[in-house]
Amino acid sequence: MAGLAAGCAPSIAPYSPVAFEKAVDMKVDALRLMEQAEEPAAEQERKITALRRDLDRAWEFAKGRPRNEHSSRQWELMRDPDGHLLGGFLSRWEQEGTLGPVFISESQRLISLAFDAIIGLESGKLKPSDV
Repeated sequence: MAGLAAGCAPSIAPYSPVAFEKAVDMKVDALRLMEQAEEPAAEQERKITALRRDLDRAWEFAKGRPRNEHSSRQWELMRDPDGHLLGGFLSRWEQEGTLGPVFISESQRLISLAFDAIIGLESGKLKPSDV
């Protein structure tokens, strides 16, 4: 009987209200900070550092949960300093000093969609009461 119960276990981590809230909060914080990217990055370095720390925490939280590879991979892409999402945006801002409004706006659109994917992935997971 134990084998049957194990076979019915979900193949993805259950819903986490903490992960959901962190993703929503970070989306709001990131998009607000990105609005400031026409100003020198040095003027926002404390906020940039704090946002990177939050990204690292979200990634560590996601990868530390069993059966949560999809979410942890999404956070990994979001924080990649060489990628095209938030980590890459922050790196480019620091390297170039300031960014143009069109680049900022388009980056916000892409990063917002990426956060929506993370949020949607989490909200679509089974809640413990559903199992």
